Amino acid sequence: MPADGDDTWALAPQRSLPEMVAERVVEAMRNGTLRPGQRIVEATLAGKLGVSRGSLREALKALEADHLVESRRSHGTYVAQVTPVQAWRMVTVRAVLEGLAARLVAARCDPEVLGVLEAQHQRIRDHADAGRISEWRDQDWLFHEMVCRAADNEFLLRSWQSLGNLIRLFLHQHQAFELQAEDVLGNHEDLIAALRAGDPDAADLTFRSVILRSGMRRLGLPPPPEFASLLSDLPAALTPPPPPTIAPPPPPVSPTPHTASSPPPQTPRRRTRQRQQA
Repeated sequence: MPADGDDTWALAPQRSLPEMVAERVVEAMRNGTLRPGQRIVEATLAGKLGVSRGSLREALKALEADHLVESRRSHGTYVAQVTPVQAWRMVTVRAVLEGLAARLVAARCDPEVLGVLEAQHQRIRDHADAGRISEWRDQDWLFHEMVCRAADNEFLLRSWQSLGNLIRLFLHQHQAFELQAEDVLGNHEDLIAALRAGDPDAADLTFRSVILRSGMRRLGLPPPPEFASLLSDLPAALTPPPPPTIAPPPPPVSPTPHTASSPPPQTPRRRTRQRQQA
């Protein structure tokens, strides 16, 4: 029998046909071939993909579990539509998850991980400078996924991924997202600086603040009062304290002016204590 740790009998990871079909369908959603609210005609889509309708149905069931498609009784399957209210709710959960991931990454402050994130940031900048919109948007999302993976918590990563595709679909349909490359790059610089500082509290607060502010701008929402402490330009944990305020000395008290009608003030006489005679 092989010794412990021997991978002689380990099987190479394999992906099923429905999994590959699901990825192709998601990609069609991202690039706009399948639009939000569009009805999916199984026979037509299966023919385009070159697969059986059974494999496509399995793929659609998996996508329905991720809320990417929805099945309507007696009407078929449709690409999911995300309302701005639903998008904001997902953004708030994403902010919490990525804040936790940043906390875990900053606590370890691994130079190798930070170097990988900085290299990814440069790839995003290269695509943005070249005007490759689709590429830099995909690489931007990969940057955030890399942070969640670096947190080394499989439950956090799964929770983040369950929201990921749906949020991405909404963002890819949002026209303002294409015009915010410099904002995204600036945000990444703030995020990397927070991780490099090695302060878990500051990293958590920075990621949550950046994601919430970015989501509000894209959705055109006013700052919700319950998130007021997280929506300042700089998180409180990163803002240097103001210098101490030194109160100015009180102004000198001017003496009461002497007039002819008022007698000059008299200096009180010092009383002399008389010794009592014994």
